[in-house]
Amino acid sequence: MNLSRIATRLLTLVVATVLVAAVALAGMIVFGTSSLPQPLPDAGTPFKEVDLHDLPPLQSFRARDGAALAYRVYPGQSDKAVVMLHGAAGSSFMLHALAKAAQAAGFTVYVPDLRGHGGSGGSGDIAYDGQLQDDLADFARFIHRAQPSATLSLLGHSAGGGLALRFAGGPDSALFGRYVLLSPMLTRDAITVRPDVGQFAKPFKARYIGLAILDRLGFHEFEALPVLAFAMPAAPGRMMTPLYSYRMSKNFTQNAHYLDDLRHIVKPTELLVGADDEFFYSDKFAPLVHGVRPDIPVTIVPGVGHIGIVLDPVAIQQIIAALRRGQG
Repeated sequence: MNLSRIATRLLTLVVATVLVAAVALAGMIVFGTSSLPQPLPDAGTPFKEVDLHDLPPLQSFRARDGAALAYRVYPGQSDKAVVMLHGAAGSSFMLHALAKAAQAAGFTVYVPDLRGHGGSGGSGDIAYDGQLQDDLADFARFIHRAQPSATLSLLGHSAGGGLALRFAGGPDSALFGRYVLLSPMLTRDAITVRPDVGQFAKPFKARYIGLAILDRLGFHEFEALPVLAFAMPAAPGRMMTPLYSYRMSKNFTQNAHYLDDLRHIVKPTELLVGADDEFFYSDKFAPLVHGVRPDIPVTIVPGVGHIGIVLDPVAIQQIIAALRRGQG
C-alpha cells in the first residue's frame, strides 16, 4: 500500500470520526432534554404565609446595555443600605419579610429582580456568562449615586448567595463594604449540595454537556436553550421563572471557581445556613469554607430550612446582627 493511499484512508477516518462526533453532539443538544420535574406539593408554600399587601412597587434602573432592570426599595436611614439577592427561579418578593425587618432596623434595602427574572425580563436567560455581575455592579453604582454617604452591604440567598460570593471574589468587590451569604449555592458538585438539590432543580444533562463542549470550543450560538427546570407549579406566574438557559445556569447556579472566590475575598464576609436546610448539607459549609478562609464566620441557625432562613423571626434577627456588624 503506497503512502498516498494510507494518507487518503487516514483522512477519511478522521473526517468520518469528526462527522460522527458532530452528529452525536448535535443529538445531545437537540434531543438531550428530559421530562419536566413534577411540581413539589409544597413549592412556594412558605411564602403563602407572607403578607405582601405592602410589597413596594417595582422601579427600574438602566444597566450598561440600556436594559431597564427592576428593583424594589424599602427606604431607611441615609447612611446604611443593603442590596438583597433572591434565589433561583424566584424574584424580589421572596425577600419581603427579611427586607422589612432590615428596614425596621434602620437600613435602606434594595431588592432587584435579577435579569431574566420577574420584572427584569422573566425569560430565564441572559446575554452572556457574567452579565449578572455586570448588572450588579451597575446597580451598586446607581445606589451610590442615590445615597453617596451610605455604607453598602450585599446579601444573597441560595443562588443569590452564590452570586454574592462570586462578586465578593471579583474585580468590583469594593463596591460593597460587607457580604452576607445565606445558604449559598456554590456549584452542583460542591460537597454542600444534596443530590438533585432536594428534587427542586432538574438539569437536562445531555444538553448541558453538549453545550459545555461547544462553550469550550468557543461556540456560544445555542446557549439560550433551556438546560435547567425547576419544580414549579403548573402556572408559576410572573414572579417565578421555571426554566433557565445554559448561560443563565452557568452564571447563576454554577461556579467552578468558588474556592478561588473565597480566597480572593477582601471585605468582611459572613455565612449563615439553616440547620434543617433541605437543599444543602448545613454541617459541610464550615469545613469547606474554613479549609480556605478560616476567618469567615459560618453560623448554623437551628430549626430552620432553606426558605425558612429568610422568613423565621429568630433567623432574621441573626441576619440583621450580621449586617449591623458591618454598619454599626
